[in-house]
Amino acid sequence: MEPLLKVDNLSTHYFTRAGVVKAVDKISFEVAEGETVGIVGESGCGKSATVLSIMRLIQTPPGRVVDGRIMFSPGEGKAPVDLLTVPEAEMQALRGNMVAMVFQDPMTSLNPVLTIGWQLREPLQLHLGMNKREARDRSIELLQLVNIPSPEQRLDDYPHQFSGGMRQRVMIAMAMACNPKLLLADEPTTALDVTIQAQILELMKKLQEELKMSVVLITHDLGVVGEVCDRVLVMYAGEIIESASVDDLFDNPKHPYTRGLLQSVPKLGPTVKDRMEPIDGAPPDMIAMPPGCRFAPRCPKKFDLCKDEPTLKEVGPNHKCACWLY
Repeated sequence: MEPLLKVDNLSTHYFTRAGVVKAVDKISFEVAEGETVGIVGESGCGKSATVLSIMRLIQTPPGRVVDGRIMFSPGEGKAPVDLLTVPEAEMQALRGNMVAMVFQDPMTSLNPVLTIGWQLREPLQLHLGMNKREARDRSIELLQLVNIPSPEQRLDDYPHQFSGGMRQRVMIAMAMACNPKLLLADEPTTALDVTIQAQILELMKKLQEELKMSVVLITHDLGVVGEVCDRVLVMYAGEIIESASVDDLFDNPKHPYTRGLLQSVPKLGPTVKDRMEPIDGAPPDMIAMPPGCRFAPRCPKKFDLCKDEPTLKEVGPNHKCACWLY
C-alpha cells in the first residue's frame, strides 16, 4: 500500500556567512495512513527544519532544500505529488487543506491584530469555498470541537485575550478546519503546564481517530512519545540515527544516543541507579561536523570504526539504527 507521505533523501541547508549549516542531511522515512510518527532529539538537531521542508516553508534566504523528494498521496485516485516541485499555486491549495501544521508558539503564529474568528474563517473560505456565514458556523463548530467555552463570543476575541493553552487549542482548530489527511505538529505542548499538556494530547488523539488522519509529532518529551506515537524517529545533528516502533524503542534501544535520551528522563526512586543521567558533552557545530559518526565525540562506546560514517540499516524487525555496534 502506498504510504501517505514518503520523504526520500531530504537535505535542507542554511547558507550563512559563517558557512553552510546542514540542518537536515539526507534523511528518508515514510508515514502510513492513520499513523502517528514521533521525531525526537535535542534542540537544533533538525526536527523543525524537517517539517518546515515538508510544508515548503523554509525561509529563503538563508535556507534551501538542496536535495530529495517529498511524495504525498492526496488520495481519491490521484497520483502522488512531490511537494518540493509542484507549482506554488498547487502547493498553496494543499497547505492548510490536506497538509496542516500546528506551530510551536501560538502567540507568534496567530496574527495579533486579527480576531480568532477571522483567522479561522480564512482557510475555510480559501480552500472550501464557503461564504462568510458558512465559515462562521463552521468556526463555531471547530471551537466547540477543541473545547473552548462560549465559542460564539470568543470568535470576536483577539489572541492576547486567550491563555496559552487556549491559544494552542485555537491553533489545533485552525489546523483541523479542512479535515487534513496529514497533520504536522511542532512541539504542540511546549510551555504548557502538565494538566493542559494532557488535555491537548488527548484532544489530538481524539481528533485523529475521528478524522482518520496521519500525524508527525515533533517533541523532545519522551513521555509524550510513549503516550501518543506508533513509531519513533531519533534525530541527531541533521540525521536519523534510529527508527523503530515506540514499544521496541523504549524496551530495546540500540543507538548509544537513544539510550542516553531515555536515561536522561527524570525518574522517581531512592537509589543512584534511578537517578537521571545526562549525556556528556554538547551537540556538534552544524557548520563544522566531526568526521565519521557525528555522535562519536560524546559516545561512551566509541571505537576505531567510528571514524567512518555509519549508515542506517536494519538491526531487527522494523528497527533501523546507524551505528557500528551492529
